[in-house]
Amino acid sequence: MGLGSIRIRVVTSRDEILGLGIEEKAVHLAFRPSDRDLFNLVKTCPGIELLQLPASSYDALSKFIKMYLASSGIHLVKGDVSGHWHDINNYFVIPAYVIEKIKELEVQGRTEEEIISEIANIRKISPDMILHLLHSSFLVSGPEMPRMSKV
Repeated sequence: MGLGSIRIRVVTSRDEILGLGIEEKAVHLAFRPSDRDLFNLVKTCPGIELLQLPASSYDALSKFIKMYLASSGIHLVKGDVSGHWHDINNYFVIPAYVIEKIKELEVQGRTEEEIISEIANIRKISPDMILHLLHSSFLVSGPEMPRMSKV
């Protein structure tokens, strides 16, 4: 059974947060969120597992909000959705072949640095996101499939 693609919902303004569906599991906020925006996101998407923020927004988060997100079961990663056009599609997709390549490299015994380097050459994905994928349930095959939104 192959691994599926991962869909990350791209949110470009705080006004979009309350319109998100409860099924969203992975979200990228393309704006600098306030603490209130993040509380609204967790309330609107109770099953969210992954939150990606641009480096400047990530670095501006308080320790409190980082602890709040972690205690809510949300993995926070730093990165961008390079090459994504929000006006064409609300989702940034990490294709199945990228997930499969990460798994293949892991099975080969490659180091994290080698995996990051090779995957970054294939697709513009942040090192933090690659590490998250490497250490998450996405690489589990069998009856227990990943819980994040898949295509």
